[in-house]
This record gives sequence, structure tokens and C-alpha cells, in this order.
Amino acid sequence: MKANKDIFRIIPFLYVIIGPIWIIGTDYLLSISNLSAEKELFVDKCKGMLFVMLTAVLLFVLIKNLRDSKQIEEEKVKLSLLIDAMPDFVSFKDGEGRWLQINKFGAELFELDGIDYKGKTDKEMAEYTDFYRDALKYCIATDEEAWKAGKISRCEEAIPLRDGSAKFFDSLKVPIFNTDGSRKGLVAIGRDITSLKEAESKLRQSEKMSALGELAAGIVHEIRNPLAIIRGYMQMSQAKKINLDEHMDILVEEINRINRIVNELLMIAKPTDIILANQKVNTIVSEVVQLFSIEASQQSKRINVIDLEQFNTYCNEHKLKQVFINILKNALEAISPNGEVNITVYEKNEEHFAIKFEDNGCGMEEADLHHMGDPFYSLKENGIGLGMTVSYSIIEAHKGSIQIASQVNVGTSVEILLPKSKNIPVENVC
Repeated sequence: MKANKDIFRIIPFLYVIIGPIWIIGTDYLLSISNLSAEKELFVDKCKGMLFVMLTAVLLFVLIKNLRDSKQIEEEKVKLSLLIDAMPDFVSFKDGEGRWLQINKFGAELFELDGIDYKGKTDKEMAEYTDFYRDALKYCIATDEEAWKAGKISRCEEAIPLRDGSAKFFDSLKVPIFNTDGSRKGLVAIGRDITSLKEAESKLRQSEKMSALGELAAGIVHEIRNPLAIIRGYMQMSQAKKINLDEHMDILVEEINRINRIVNELLMIAKPTDIILANQKVNTIVSEVVQLFSIEASQQSKRINVIDLEQFNTYCNEHKLKQVFINILKNALEAISPNGEVNITVYEKNEEHFAIKFEDNGCGMEEADLHHMGDPFYSLKENGIGLGMTVSYSIIEAHKGSIQIASQVNVGTSVEILLPKSKNIPVENVC
């Protein structure tokens, strides 16, 4: 476009210079020549024709460039209309970060209608508005990231609105470079994803309410059963059908059952601070095994501990012991007499070690594995279904993880990964 404008200025200038020189020069040459009158007339006609041809060529070039310029201008108008019609934010900047053009959507968003923004940087534009100052300065940082990356970059940007809300944009920054590698321009395109973010928020809220509903249903189911038993004994006592004192142990057990459910729910919903200290995990495992050794021996079940290495980790001994007790108890209940549970402590990788509980019990279906850790999901007839939920929560608080594998009639493997002492800071974990 700039080249066409230069041609428009040069052609008239050339014509004004060349025309007089041609006329005066050729007339002077004819006057000093010794040509005959006929030849002089012929040459005079030829020079006139050549001048006409030169004029025609200059006019042709001028008209052609004028036509090309008009087409370019028309295409530019069409492109501007197209960009303005886009529901996205579109802006063009030069290599120095100066604004060249912004579409209608962007101008309205930043309230730039009537403001001469062309040739100004984001920093300069920020001086025009207090409200959008931070947003414009943030653009400087994301633009620089795109330039340094040297390729299309993507980021999420939030633009505040005066009503207190905000618009969210999935922004693409396209850097354009000259052949020598210098910065030429930057194209920014922002897709308005505000409605998508709102839909995601509503979906998350819906999922939370659904989970809350399932949890409430589980609580009602688990507490209703012992309450029904207590109520039944109380009614029978009122009707003088039984002596309540003779069944007091059953009532106390059912009340304790309700109390356990409430305590475990409180642990999940509002866990207390877990104070971590450097502990020997092998010692904790041995103490848990000792708790079950007599009971296992009486049932002809074996517990084998294989300490391949000694490991320390920052943990809460009581909480970690609670997890080991829960898993070992599940394993012992899953095996039949003469069955066995193997507990192995070994190095998993440079950062973690593992405590694996393996039994040769009844195992679980694949579908049941996916629900391990879900509140109130239990395969036991009288199970509360909160033991593994609490265990997952405790191990997660210790920066670890639990992995379970099982096969029906083969057995179950529960692997607990914990960080070595050097890989986790001493701190209070909530």
C-alpha cells in the first residue's frame, strides 16, 4: 500500500520533469541538425509519437496502480468489516507493542470508542483508564511470553467489567517475525469463554450437590439401622415383653456403632491438624502386626513381614497406624483358615518407598475396585464403608498414595506409597 502511494507521487513528478526536457532537447537537436525539410518533418512526427507513447505508458502505470490500490483498499475494508463482525477479541500490534488496529468487540470491551489508540503501547493506554490499567499491564507480560516462545502461545485471561463481574478469554498470541528474526507484529485473538466457565461452575456445583445427596443418603441408611434396633428394644421393653437390662450390651454396641460413624464422618468432613514427625515406618508396621498376631494365630492365619530395607518418613504415627490396622484387618477377614498375609516394606523409587499388604483371600471384582474409598461403600455385611475413605484421606495428607489390585479367588494387593524423610518437609498438614 505504501509502495502504491509512492508511485502516485513519483509519476506526476517524472512527467513534469521528462516532458519539458524531451520537448526542449529534441527541438534543440533538430535546430542544429542539417536534415532536409522532409526528414526534419518526419523526425518531428516521430518524437511527437514517442512522447505520446511515453505519456501513455506513464498513464497506464498510474491507472493500473490506482486500480490495484483501490482493490487493496476495498479488500482492507472487507477484512475490517469481517474482523469487526467477529464475536472474539482481535487486535494487531507492531513489533514494538504499539496498537495498530482492534476490532469493534475489543474497542467496546476496553472502552476505546473515540480514543486514538493507534501507535500507543499497552503501557501508554493504561494511563487513559484506571479501571483497565491492571488488565492492560497484564497484556504486556503475556505478549512478552509469546515473543520469547517464538510461536503461538495460549493463555486464559480475565477482563473485569464495571458491574463487578468479569469476562474470561481463551487467548491466542501469534508473533510474526521479519526475515532477519526481528519482531514484526503480534496478532492477539481472544475467544470469549465466559458462558463456558459459568456452565463448568454450575456443573461442579451440581456434582457437589449430587455427592452431598449420596453422602446424606448413606448417613441416613447407616444410622437408621442401629436406631431401628435401639427403638425396637425400647418398644419391647415398654410393652413389658423383655427385660431391657438383659439386652443392654446390644444397645450399647449399637450406640457405639452410631458414634463410630459420626466420628469417621467428622474426620472426613473436617480433619484435624496432623502433626508430622520423623518416624521409623518398619517399627509402626511391626506394632500393628503384633496387635493382630494372637487373633490370627487362633484362626490359623499367618502374617508374614518382609523388611527389605528400613525407612523413615515424616508422619503422624497414630494416623498411619490407623491406616495399617484397617488394611490388615480387611486382609485377615478376606482370607480363610491357613491363609496368609504378606507385608513387604521396600524402595519404590528415589523419592518414595512402599508398604505392600498382599493376601490370598477371596479377592474383589473389577467393578468393586473402582468404588474403593467411596463413602459407605462396603463389601462386608455389617461394614460402615468409611474405613478406606478415611485411609485415603490420611495417606493423601501424608503426601502419599494408595494403589489397589485384586483378582477374584486369587487375592488382593494394597500398596501404600510414602515419601522418604528427605523428600517431605516437617509441617502441619490439615
